[in-house]
Amino acid sequence: MRDGMKERIGLLVMDYGTPTAEADLMPYYTSIRRGYAPTEAEVAVLKKRYEAIGGLSPLGALTEGQAELLAKQLNEHSDDVSYELYIGHKHMPPFIEDAVTAMGEAGITKAVAIVMAPYFSLFATASYFERAKRRAARYQMEIREVAAWNEEPEFLAYWHQALETTLAETVGLLRRTDSSNSSDITNSVETAIPAETTNPAEVGVIFTAHSLPYHVIHMGDTYPEAVQATAKRIAASVGLRTYEMAWQSAGVRGDWLTPDVATVTRKVVARDNVKAVVYVPIGFVCDHLEILYDNDIACRALCDELGVAYKRVPMPNTDALFVKAMAQAVRHLPLEDEVTE
Repeated sequence: MRDGMKERIGLLVMDYGTPTAEADLMPYYTSIRRGYAPTEAEVAVLKKRYEAIGGLSPLGALTEGQAELLAKQLNEHSDDVSYELYIGHKHMPPFIEDAVTAMGEAGITKAVAIVMAPYFSLFATASYFERAKRRAARYQMEIREVAAWNEEPEFLAYWHQALETTLAETVGLLRRTDSSNSSDITNSVETAIPAETTNPAEVGVIFTAHSLPYHVIHMGDTYPEAVQATAKRIAASVGLRTYEMAWQSAGVRGDWLTPDVATVTRKVVARDNVKAVVYVPIGFVCDHLEILYDNDIACRALCDELGVAYKRVPMPNTDALFVKAMAQAVRHLPLEDEVTE
């Protein structure tokens, strides 16, 4: 079918958003806090964290890259639909409402929406769709949502491959260190990948995801169960004998889901012979503050304190296999209501 004959479908990609300049820190933090402005001390802490990862977060550029590749994959394999990309953020402009408005003014009447968070959560992802649909109603626009995509085979395949490779690197690193009688493995060059990919007793594995407030869990949010089930499937796929699940990046107010990643790290290292800890942040989709600071700086510092090596599975970012998981989830959505008799 010629492009001019294809049905136009809006592709709404939504994410958390991130500051693009230091001046954005105050409005960004205020949005996260539901309109309550942070103190200067709180902004200073956030500023120091961004400085520690080299300035601003790469989240914005990575989300844009992921979204563009998603649209490209969808359009390359669609004969009758042309997907038009729009990106909206939860806490920074262009906001979700801005993206939906742009679609409506462009004459789009149907759209599919996906959040750059693979697990459904009443606390997190549901609010994205609510905001999008509320604005879409002004234009009589129909939006179909990808509620979750953590069970897509390509999603699981990415984490399987990434974890398998990281385990192999870690085992090889430990063996090279043992053979050279060196006690400092944290800063060793990580190059050789041995054939063995199972984790021996000296390698601890911790799957992580963003924590949630306990009050949301008491409301019936299924997010923790979905994350834990996914961790179990990935662990089994690489033959892990033991692993732990931890929750990271909790807010500073109220009670949040535990055990936290620091507590679990100490638990893992307390086991006999553990010499390295591998972190698997399956709750996230790209490098950003929660990964580059909460993992690569805070968790690494804890590992240094405990005398073990820190390793982290690489984030998906714009990996083609990972993007395919999102594309498949979008393709599974019906663009028309099914008619039953």
